[in-house]
Amino acid sequence: MRTRAKWSRWGWGRGEGYSLEIGGAFRCSVVLKPASGEEAASYSASINAVECGRYADRESAMRVVEQRLESDMARVMRDWTVYQALKALNGDQVPRMALHPRKR
Repeated sequence: MRTRAKWSRWGWGRGEGYSLEIGGAFRCSVVLKPASGEEAASYSASINAVECGRYADRESAMRVVEQRLESDMARVMRDWTVYQALKALNGDQVPRMALHPRKR
């Protein structure tokens, strides 16, 4: 079972990776990319399968993911507060923009 809201490790050695999941909305990962030819080993960081970069060490990769996650979550929380307020002001209905069918 995957542990939520904290980093968990999976795999070993050349197949090493770390995952962090927040509420099913954010899936973060840091994966070791082994050295290849002249390219040194690095850690690839991503959130929801969107690349956040490559880093020389695991801690740097995790730190970047955590910073981006916190920034993204702050925006989600602001939008959620606005959503709830607008819904409450609209008789518990989600407000709709004027949606008109397209003329052909």
